[in-house]
Amino acid sequence: MPSDIGDRPFTPAAYSGFNDTDVLAVVLFTHLFDPSVAKRYLKLKDELGKLARIFILAARGTSIPPEYADETYFFDYDRLRSGAARVIGDKIIPGNVHLVQLDFYRHHPGFDYYWFIEYDVVFTGNWVTLLDAVKSDHADLLAAHTRSRAEEPGWPWWETLDLPGCALQPADWLRAFFPIYRISGRGFRAVDEHVKSGWTGHFEGLIPCVLRSAGLSISDFGGSGAWTPKERRHRFYSSVSFDSGRSLNAGTHRHKPSHLFPLLRRNTIFHPLKSGPFGEENGVIQFVRHYRLHELHLRSVASIRQNSLSLWRTLCRMFDRKSQH
Repeated sequence: MPSDIGDRPFTPAAYSGFNDTDVLAVVLFTHLFDPSVAKRYLKLKDELGKLARIFILAARGTSIPPEYADETYFFDYDRLRSGAARVIGDKIIPGNVHLVQLDFYRHHPGFDYYWFIEYDVVFTGNWVTLLDAVKSDHADLLAAHTRSRAEEPGWPWWETLDLPGCALQPADWLRAFFPIYRISGRGFRAVDEHVKSGWTGHFEGLIPCVLRSAGLSISDFGGSGAWTPKERRHRFYSSVSFDSGRSLNAGTHRHKPSHLFPLLRRNTIFHPLKSGPFGEENGVIQFVRHYRLHELHLRSVASIRQNSLSLWRTLCRMFDRKSQH
């Protein structure tokens, strides 16, 4: 049974081997640790182990192999929920993930940046490619699909936000998509202070609103939004934006449906890719073998359609070049 390090403070200076100027924490957030998740964790360690300190963040009771005990931080959500001013529902999902990540931050202070990566995120390339591409971007928040309330007024979680004393106009409130994101230590301190002062709501709106209200910097991995730097437009993921806020049901990095077919685009964030017998390296033949044929049309038509959006990067860059001439 792995030991629980949740009550011990962590000092990043105690670890050596970093060859970057920033002290980075990369945290795999999971509620299970089957072979698919283990493989994704080892990929993070193999590719980023010299650049960052790699952790597992898991609920108390999750079956983590003993060899990863010293790399695992176990949290008790019931304890965190009882100390919160307000939560959404009774579970971590939807919207309460910031309570867990703040708990991790409080027990692991001192990092310049914290990357959080959910277990069902896959990057189809070396993780160094992504980190190198954003190395010179010192934004306090780096996320995907960053949109204002004016851009997506129909996002269903705006109404959960309670931001006492916020100087932002409601139209300027921000939301982002957080299966993978990076936040600075300075950004975490701001979130911690605002949560303690009573700010609550869905964490994918709460955190961006805190940072924007505090005057901290915000940036986007790629995509096509206003917060994406020109050099990263249409890179690393594709998505679509609608006024209704139902923008994350398409593209490579989306809310749903799960990706069920081979991930064709390299150096790209794919989400969600659930663990199980059909993993990210399997092909169509394995898929058909695993799923009964009568389920095929029900479970995969949407995924086929949405996976086709992975070609958007090439098409959009072609249009961008034409518009510049």
